[in-house]
Amino acid sequence: MSGPDEFSLLFVDDEGDFLATIDEFFTSLGYKVCTAHNGQEALLRVKEHLPNAVFLDISMPQMDGTETLRLIHEIDTEIQVIVVSGYASEDLARDLLKHGACDFFQKPVDLTRLRETIERLRTLQDLKSVGEQSPCGFEPRLRYQIKTRGYKAT
Repeated sequence: MSGPDEFSLLFVDDEGDFLATIDEFFTSLGYKVCTAHNGQEALLRVKEHLPNAVFLDISMPQMDGTETLRLIHEIDTEIQVIVVSGYASEDLARDLLKHGACDFFQKPVDLTRLRETIERLRTLQDLKSVGEQSPCGFEPRLRYQIKTRGYKAT
């Protein structure tokens, strides 16, 4: 399994204090962290660093999170995008999940729950890379472990 330092994160939010807090929290856990203050800056960071996961605010000036999500997936469809908003409706959240977001958080964000989500994404990526390395896909024992943890193995 890869360590946190091998799993890079990009946090995109127009609130500087929030970015500073989140950067400090995940850096202290050993993750490689990048931040961006808007959608345009996020796209530059994605191209530069190709993060494993992006934590994306929806309500930002210039380019909103919905457009940023679409453009991130034009760069790389494998990047996991977690959407956050203080104002989004359930309909918007469902729509974003349909369009490629892997999870949705309402502000204020519970850092423990966010850490658990990122650890789950890291585990899934590790399991996927093991499956890609095996000529037969996932081995039966690994399939069993995946299913017992509540994930689907194909």
